[in-house]
Formats: sequence, C-alpha cells, structure tokens
Amino acid sequence: MIAPVRSAIGKKVKQGDQVAVVESAKAASEVYAPLTGEVVAVNDTLTSQPGKVNAAAMGDGWFFKIKPSAPANDLMDESAYQSYVKGLG
Repeated sequence: MIAPVRSAIGKKVKQGDQVAVVESAKAASEVYAPLTGEVVAVNDTLTSQPGKVNAAAMGDGWFFKIKPSAPANDLMDESAYQSYVKGLG
C-alpha cells in the first residue's frame, strides 16, 4: 500500500521531507522529497494499484510531482542514475 503523507496538492516541502510511505506485509519505508518546492500532483491511483510502482516507475508509477522553488542542478538525469546503479553492483 502507498499512502501519501503531508503531500496534499499545494503543500510546500523541503528537500528531505517525508512525503509518502510505502507499506508492505513486512515493512514500511518512507519516501522523501528530492528537492524543495510545492507538491502539484499526487498519484492517488497507487493506493488501489500499488504494483504500478514496480511495473511502470517511469510511467504510471510516479508518487507525486513537485514544482521546484529553485533550479535543481544537483539531481541526476536518467542516464547518470543508471550509471550510478550499475556501479553499485
């Protein structure tokens, strides 16, 4: 189950703030804001269809959308992230 926390549309969040919780039968994991800004959308579909996170994380499986309050120059693009993950193994 995926439960938004303090992530109502219009909510101001700071980088590192908890904005959602992912719960499974064994554990609960927090999801943190990757940047400072305003929550502009929440994917309510995940509450009833949590499998979308695993099946289509780059498509229908998004958690929330944030409008940055400043340029987000320190975030990785998809290519940099794939390289980072590859380096972990």
